[in-house]
Amino acid sequence: MNTRGRLKGERIDIDYSATQAFFDARGKCDYANVLSATMYQDQSPELVDQRDQAEKQALAPQLRLAPGSRVLDIGCGIGRWGWFIHDHTPNANYLGIDFSASLIEKAGAEAQRRAKPGLRFQVMSATAIDPDALIVAPRYDLVIVSGLLIYLNDEDCAKVLADAGRLCAPGGHIYLREPVGVGERFTLDRFYSNELKQEYSAIYRTIGELDQLLDQALEPGCFNVQVAEFLFPDNLEKRAETRQYYTIVQKAACP
Repeated sequence: MNTRGRLKGERIDIDYSATQAFFDARGKCDYANVLSATMYQDQSPELVDQRDQAEKQALAPQLRLAPGSRVLDIGCGIGRWGWFIHDHTPNANYLGIDFSASLIEKAGAEAQRRAKPGLRFQVMSATAIDPDALIVAPRYDLVIVSGLLIYLNDEDCAKVLADAGRLCAPGGHIYLREPVGVGERFTLDRFYSNELKQEYSAIYRTIGELDQLLDQALEPGCFNVQVAEFLFPDNLEKRAETRQYYTIVQKAACP
């Protein structure tokens, strides 16, 4: 394996141009399982399904949304959370945003193919959210940030989480799910993956670092952590260096 660009313990900024090219290319490809476009495991389509189902089964009893709830999915990829919201929340107003036009195009096509035409998608960068331009207006009963922060530098992570906090309605929730570094932070800087046949960059933060970002970004006293734990059982994890971790926070009656 080519280990160029594997940096452990160091704090460096990654170049977003490689990330943009990576996702634009994946949005234009066809896969044995469409979920692989953003969940990877290109050679293991059955594992992708197992992970998708396990995540949604874990979240279903915790994210009980009322009919007509508004949901913002930041970095939505192909819109897989939209499928879940459509099936579990009558008359939900779901909006998925992503900086990759090819992924948004695939998300719209997939929603039509699955007979979920009410889902809305919009090209917009997570680091430059314009609340006035969102086609489903704020505020939102649920804000999803799933597998996004690893592609952002620390300053932009804090901005995305602060925006999520402001866009969340009082009483609403933020769902944050990220692969975390086990033991220490490590960064892939323009790393070539033999499995994916592409070069990409990503930052795997520790749980402590994610907690610090949340504390830094969210208004003090306005958010309560409802759950924070590892997501998958061991048999659904493939890497010794990373594990999927999620946090759900609820917004109190703050401005």
